[in-house]
Amino acid sequence: MARPRYHVLATLPVAWWARKRLGVAGALAAGAMGILIDGDHLVDFAWMRMTGRRDKFLAPLHAWELLALAGVYAAWLRRRRPAGTPDIWGEVVAGVALGWWFHMVQDIATNRPDHAGAYSILNRLWRGFDRDSSGWAGHATFHQWGGAPWWKWL
Repeated sequence: MARPRYHVLATLPVAWWARKRLGVAGALAAGAMGILIDGDHLVDFAWMRMTGRRDKFLAPLHAWELLALAGVYAAWLRRRRPAGTPDIWGEVVAGVALGWWFHMVQDIATNRPDHAGAYSILNRLWRGFDRDSSGWAGHATFHQWGGAPWWKWL
């Protein structure tokens, strides 16, 4: 599992690279999103605490569809600005999309779901957010962190 400390180490070089392409605001957004997206696992944590079950994968921000919307929005923002004007909002949204994409790719590589569709919100919705049928079958340690103290998550 890619823990937050690994996301920090992997995202910092991406944010540094983004600084030249997207400016400081875009780089900060890429770095923040590449790390803080894992906050959506608190939804899974709440589900586990309320029900005592670990059979669902909710993580609403781990979704290719939402990432694509962020990318389209960033492109639209960057195209609509008048030439020669600052584009801080476009830089921020593009940085968010970059950090989000990099985080998702890192999760695919390190978490090794059965297929990339495990990170599709529509796939999970269609399957009732069932962990095994949405792409996490055979992952016996899935959500084992849910029973650990928060400091061990890092």
